[in-house]
Amino acid sequence: MTLSGQNRRELSADPRVMRTRALLKQALMQMLQQMNWEEITIVGICRRAGIARSSFYEHFGTKADVLDQIFADRMDDIPLSIRPGDSLGTLDWLVDHVAEAPEFFAHAMAGGRNDALMPRFRIALARKLAEELTARAVPDASGMAAFLVGGAMAYLATARGDYARSALRQLSARLID
Repeated sequence: MTLSGQNRRELSADPRVMRTRALLKQALMQMLQQMNWEEITIVGICRRAGIARSSFYEHFGTKADVLDQIFADRMDDIPLSIRPGDSLGTLDWLVDHVAEAPEFFAHAMAGGRNDALMPRFRIALARKLAEELTARAVPDASGMAAFLVGGAMAYLATARGDYARSALRQLSARLID
């Protein structure tokens, strides 16, 4: 059975649907802190969430779909800065996000997790930054966003201290202004 767009919107506003999706996303996030991507199974996510596996498939097709939704939710929280000369909201958010768990981020960037987490995160961030750069009328916004996100993530994997934010602001300003 395929749901129409209207039915999907109504279903997504249902508190039970929202609660189930939140439990599945929370379970996956908890598991990512404890194990590598390859070790995580849909059955494990469902057990952790206290949700039947059949319910999982009503909301998501794969564990990667859950991860993509987590990233999409997080990207929605990023305030975009569209005025030229202002710092890029996406990169400021990234600095804050990395500061919450610098060792985890550095380990993941060094390939220590050997999973799909960082490539998917990089893609989601690049899409968000491309929106921001497009709003600023930056030429080749998608290419510039991919370059800035890749460079920022590599830099933040080794940078320590409060200098990281100002350094990224200066570097990105040189490239887009």
